[in-house]
Amino acid sequence: MFDTISESDFRKRIKLGAPKGLPRKYFFFGEEDYLKTAALRLAREYVADGSGFDSVGFDALTFSPDALAEALAVPPMFGENRLVTVTLSPSDLRPSEMNSLIETAAAVEDDGWEFLIISFPAGSFDPGYPKRPSAAFKKLAEAAVPVNFERVTGARLNGWVSKHYSENRVTADPTVCTDTVACCGTDMYRLASEIDKISYYVLASGRGTVTRADVLEAGSRVVEIDGFALANAVVRGNGAEALRVLGVMKARKDEPVAVLAEIIRVLSDMQTVAICRDGGMTPDAISAATGIKPYPLSKYLSALDHTGQGRMSELLDAARAADEAIKSGNSDFLPIEVLICSV
Repeated sequence: MFDTISESDFRKRIKLGAPKGLPRKYFFFGEEDYLKTAALRLAREYVADGSGFDSVGFDALTFSPDALAEALAVPPMFGENRLVTVTLSPSDLRPSEMNSLIETAAAVEDDGWEFLIISFPAGSFDPGYPKRPSAAFKKLAEAAVPVNFERVTGARLNGWVSKHYSENRVTADPTVCTDTVACCGTDMYRLASEIDKISYYVLASGRGTVTRADVLEAGSRVVEIDGFALANAVVRGNGAEALRVLGVMKARKDEPVAVLAEIIRVLSDMQTVAICRDGGMTPDAISAATGIKPYPLSKYLSALDHTGQGRMSELLDAARAADEAIKSGNSDFLPIEVLICSV
């Protein structure tokens, strides 16, 4: 069985131009469709030399096992490779068609001209968990190299936001990039659209620098299902909302350990903010002292409206007890559910 590789590893491989001897069949899964599209575009550039003659793509409307086999059998016209892509949801296929797709992928040799990429949209394919992969993942991974397109976050996402602003001929400092993500969400398709809108708003105003006020004025605010959403519901004592958020995380196969680690991180930040607030510090002073950016700080302060340091300490103790339970061998979500119901 092949090991799963990351999107960045795939990009490195593909930029080698598909030399003989490296795997020539891959399947894409994961949450970030924007990067899947970019990776397919990169493959057309490096594998098929950008030629439409040596690249063919199938979707749910055009795919059939016979058509795929025929496309792979045609030799390249101008280069050394023929790129064939299949972009659809597993639910678009009958079981016999999925089996045929897997068999066709398995038959692609590492020293031939064929190069096959199968791409599943976010939410359409259940890979299971790294230590407990699903049956479908196991079958596909025996036929092609799995490539996981995880949601981009943190410094990498902020760097991408900055670059996208620059491409629109405006500048945005790191704090504004952070505010953009906090306001508009982490989905890169949505972010690209919102950055374009904010950029045009700034340019129409005769300026070239994006401010936080511009982001809040022109950007569309999004409430995402993440560690803050769950911790916020717990702090507010809204068990029903906390269980709803946790249900979404379970459905998208988030790891329990990662979910709880994010809850503890958010609760720790909120406790720090509560201490600073109770000490009479202003939001600007808290931001300067803690490094927490203004937009997420405003969300923390709102969540803490009716909560003090004592309550935050109790929540952190309960969260750490849940963390110990998970790390002691209880690898499912039960300790988190107990945490939610106990507070």
